[in-house]
Amino acid sequence: MNKGRHRIFTVGFDLPGGDFEYVNFESDQTLLDADIVLLKPTLGNYYSSEGFQGKPLLSEHSSFSVGERLKHWRSEIAAAANAGKLVVIYLAKPVECHRYTGITNFSGTGRNRVQTNIVEPVSSYQAVPNLKTVTPKSGKETRLEKDPGYFAEYWNQFSTYSPYEVEIEGEFSKVLLRARSGERIVGAAVHTKLGALLFLPPLHFDEKKFVRYDAAHEKERYWTEEAGQFGARLASSLSGLAEAIRRERSSTPPPAWTGESKYRLASEADIEHRVATLTDQITQLNKERVSLRDELSRAGSLRRLLYEQGKQLESAVLEALDLLGFKAGRFVEGESEFDAIFTSPEGRCLGEVEGKDNKAINVDKISQLERNLHEDFARDQVTEYAKGVLFGNAYRLLPPNERGDFFTDKCTSAAARVKVALVRTPDLFPSAKYLKEHPDDKAYASECREAIFYAGGTVVVFPDPPVTVTSVLKGSRG
Repeated sequence: MNKGRHRIFTVGFDLPGGDFEYVNFESDQTLLDADIVLLKPTLGNYYSSEGFQGKPLLSEHSSFSVGERLKHWRSEIAAAANAGKLVVIYLAKPVECHRYTGITNFSGTGRNRVQTNIVEPVSSYQAVPNLKTVTPKSGKETRLEKDPGYFAEYWNQFSTYSPYEVEIEGEFSKVLLRARSGERIVGAAVHTKLGALLFLPPLHFDEKKFVRYDAAHEKERYWTEEAGQFGARLASSLSGLAEAIRRERSSTPPPAWTGESKYRLASEADIEHRVATLTDQITQLNKERVSLRDELSRAGSLRRLLYEQGKQLESAVLEALDLLGFKAGRFVEGESEFDAIFTSPEGRCLGEVEGKDNKAINVDKISQLERNLHEDFARDQVTEYAKGVLFGNAYRLLPPNERGDFFTDKCTSAAARVKVALVRTPDLFPSAKYLKEHPDDKAYASECREAIFYAGGTVVVFPDPPVTVTSVLKGSRG
């Protein structure tokens, strides 16, 4: 186990046990707060609705945010290694996309004028210094270089968990691992004056043995006891590795056999018991933290009405409709699949949901909705046409007050012809938020439903939520 000497960050991925602190790729966390840093190159959570030359093209917002994160982590990795930290880069397969540069060229004149947005390749390895090339190549057979020094004990314990995914080239202080055949490098080290930057194959483990799911909530996952033991061994090995590197890099971390009872000192047992007790407490707190994070995510799920697309936006719309007093759900039967069917005392509706990064919702969605309405009416159990509702989230990554028209002129004209209600999903948010916080206000919920049924080919105007007055005692805090 980690003897409590080292604080270990894992950036962009998680590891079992209470010895590791997960750091989100999107965060501004400095790595100088850690003693040991483990980082797996990633682009984090990015948005892409189109492609370019066979790879995803990041949205304009993601193009900027991903670029900023890559610069941040590259700077932090170099700073941490130079400050005497042990930084381990787990060499996962590169994540590669294209992104907008922010440069726009124009050519032609008048109606022939063409706007060209300049894009460029972006790779997860742009966050990693000291590498010249990273080539995706996978394999399990590696060979440890002669005189591995401080690295031998780590590799002895974790080589079976470490198939390689890339080959690398760079200016290294020491080559640690090569592919079994040939001279291709799959593991190396860069020594700074005080610390070290290690490039190692990523860790792989059997998820069936290491992860279990809560029986009541299938999405809630927990590390198994075996996973916790693996994490403790890894943390202990990394701590020994960091200490060995600090001691002139030529010394060897204590082998596992030195932990046998005949080599132990009396005081160690008491200290290790106290560490184990704290580790158990940390593990339990981590479970509670994961549960609270999931709860927090669910609590704020309505905000997806403001910025999401696809299934995530559909789920947020269904949640909002339930709050408005509809009985709402997706419909899948045979070849028929509708984003939303929702009913209330006022009637029955069929909805189509669409989000766009930087465009208005076009007439194609009205055509699709109209086909769905005919298909729905053709079902034996349906006796009346449902009211059509198009939920649109246009220009979804901009603040709502900076967006243009949500629906094109053709879309609005077609909606008027078939009496479809047009809902801008950010407009739905204030009403749903109020009803989530005031579920007993049935009158307001009814007004919101009536606004949807009233809109026959126009944008729905939801009534303003009632004003909530809060009284605070003079002189009190909060």
